[in-house]
Amino acid sequence: MGVKETSRSMRIGGASIAWITLYGALCGVTSLIPVFPYVGGGGYVPLQTMFSAIAPMLLGWWGGIVAATVGGVIGMFIAPAAFPLQLVDVILTGTLPALAVGLMMNAKKFWPWAVAWCVAVGVFGTIFPFYVPGSAAGFAAPPNAVTYFLMVAYYWLIPLVVIISPLGRKLMPEWTAGQDRKFKYIGIALTFITGLFTWFLPWSLPYWYVFQYEPAMGVATLLGYMWWVPLFSLVITIITVPLVEALRRSGLPKIPGAIW
Repeated sequence: MGVKETSRSMRIGGASIAWITLYGALCGVTSLIPVFPYVGGGGYVPLQTMFSAIAPMLLGWWGGIVAATVGGVIGMFIAPAAFPLQLVDVILTGTLPALAVGLMMNAKKFWPWAVAWCVAVGVFGTIFPFYVPGSAAGFAAPPNAVTYFLMVAYYWLIPLVVIISPLGRKLMPEWTAGQDRKFKYIGIALTFITGLFTWFLPWSLPYWYVFQYEPAMGVATLLGYMWWVPLFSLVITIITVPLVEALRRSGLPKIPGAIW
């Protein structure tokens, strides 16, 4: 009885500590592998970001967030070029992709939170840092405000439209969690796209503030990632599908909240 109780207690969101530790170590090691350079220079987006985004699919939302955060801590020490902001980057590169994807994956249950997240990302992305704190912190406003707002809206308005529609509110979570293979993989792709679109601005803008980006550099960054974020999402989907299939056929006890 004591052994069974201990086994049950050593879980986070249904995922065992062993699974979380192993997956966190995998995330940490993959931080050594660059997948895209920072547009402004000074570092790179690590492969870990992909595995952080996949984590809630395989370990459930909470287990995935913890595993991704553990991977971020490991990555901070072994791959400083991928974590120039140190502990801040643990959150931005490790925790945040898992949080955003997990929220979209559970949009049916946490729909008000998913909508609020998209709106909060939109407000933050629109005003920070060129308008708030703006000139008080040495930032100039973009010369063409309308164009800038439209470019920012690309990253938060598309996910918001999806989430407030029946596609995001009902179908996407059902497809992702369901067993119909065709719709399941469509749901996985949509979940990654909406989640990582909303991840991009909170991940990118702190760098703009720390490294004092000019509006032209901010615009260049928005343009540089416009094609990359959706492609990144589709590549992650291609990686996730065989992992989900392998786990589904493995006979291992399913983790609550995971999609296999």
